[in-house]
Amino acid sequence: MADKEKGLVASGFSLLRRRQGVLWWVFAVNFICGALGTAPAALQLSRALHHSRAGQQLANGFDLGMFVELLRLPHVSLMRSTTSSYIFAFLFSLFMLFVTGGILETYRQDRRLNTGDFFASSGAFFWRFVLLMLLSIIPFIIAGSIYQGLDKLADYVGDKAIADQVGILSRWASTVVFLLLALGVRLWFDVAQVRAVARNERGMWRNTWRAFSITVHDLPSLYWMYFRISLFAWITLAIGLVIWAKLPPTATPVTFVLLELILLSQLAARLWQLASATAWYKRYAEPVPAASVAYTTPEPEGVIEVAETPLVPEPDLPPLPETEAPPTGT
Repeated sequence: MADKEKGLVASGFSLLRRRQGVLWWVFAVNFICGALGTAPAALQLSRALHHSRAGQQLANGFDLGMFVELLRLPHVSLMRSTTSSYIFAFLFSLFMLFVTGGILETYRQDRRLNTGDFFASSGAFFWRFVLLMLLSIIPFIIAGSIYQGLDKLADYVGDKAIADQVGILSRWASTVVFLLLALGVRLWFDVAQVRAVARNERGMWRNTWRAFSITVHDLPSLYWMYFRISLFAWITLAIGLVIWAKLPPTATPVTFVLLELILLSQLAARLWQLASATAWYKRYAEPVPAASVAYTTPEPEGVIEVAETPLVPEPDLPPLPETEAPPTGT
């Protein structure tokens, strides 16, 4: 009840904090996948750093030019060691798609589900969410096409303009437009996932268009909610990368903790979005709760119910006076 008095972003954060076990569990799985995926490349890079001029330069601080030069060395072959990274990145994405149903059900009920209920919800919505993911490719392709058109326009404007800054600003503007469009698509399909779980919807085509309708109807507040959470993710990522670039490679423990904090902030922002979308749907789009609806038990077919006429109590009448018997002759 207290969440109803809060804003949507604050309500989503409160829900994320109450159900923070989901965040730590997802973070642990991501940590394991990341460690397994980057181990071959880390070993190859570690061997190469001791036998190259680029490695000596990187020992004093991160240098992008030297790092690119290191990757070009024939005996490094770092790109061949990244196959496992792609595999484990795909596995983690598949894992997130699978458990999203359980996560949304946890947020919807706002309680800790046992393992059986959590994975039952995850499995029940997995293939529906796979279809939603495939459907989301279409608007993402449209957003990408718009970005390509704006990028070509930025190149044209940059070539015609006298100042070099015009082309750079135009390119940045096209990137911002693409990010805003992609955020809108992400919002649309998050609402579709929340609605599918709340209503146990099976038709994903119908669910997608219904989610589009209710998203457009309340687009300003929903988009502002998602934009603020995404802004938190972008700012924390930028700050973390700037700090990471300034750290020397010899500060391995500090670098490790910093990168894990960056990763944790990105996962928290993603789950924060899902929690906020769930809070919004429960507050504004969910049907009337079952407790306030008068349900009637359907009668079995072929049975005709005959209503009984209620008995009317007889009125209390005063007793009749007794009559005297007529006299008899002798």
